[in-house]
Amino acid sequence: MLDKDPTNVLASKRLIAILKSQGQTSLAISELVTYLDTHGNDFEAWIELSHLYLAQHMYSQAAFCLEEVILLQPANHFFHLQYAELQYTMGNLDLALKEYLRVVELSTDNVRGFYGVKLTADRLMAETKAAKKKENVPQPATLGRLSELATERLVSAYNRAGDTPKRTAENWLKG
Repeated sequence: MLDKDPTNVLASKRLIAILKSQGQTSLAISELVTYLDTHGNDFEAWIELSHLYLAQHMYSQAAFCLEEVILLQPANHFFHLQYAELQYTMGNLDLALKEYLRVVELSTDNVRGFYGVKLTADRLMAETKAAKKKENVPQPATLGRLSELATERLVSAYNRAGDTPKRTAENWLKG
């Protein structure tokens, strides 16, 4: 069917799904890249390709896919969160902090986003103290304020959750 019409969306997606289910990840990636050459606006295909790259520990390729998703769906905080977490994993802390801040801008009560802000700001502060300041990193005072704000928001979120999660979160955040 794809020989007659290589732009057939359903046949292409079915072939990719079959390859993925058979554990032929490299072939699935290849077919998905070919599919995206023709159907670049299919953000779900970009997400799938990102997942396949992550399964192969190909982080920079997965990051590129998530960048494409963000271009297609800029208001979706979850895609920004995935991208921020990937950047944090790759050690790009300045970019991770920017994306975590975008997450909490788009979704003001996102606990994972505030955890990311807290962890990233604290880690950047520690690195700034240990070495000279990087070019794209905010001042230590700004990082401290971001960490404090994230702590306040997280404590506030856990206050609404009940007593046990609240104590656990406060102990972790303040300790």
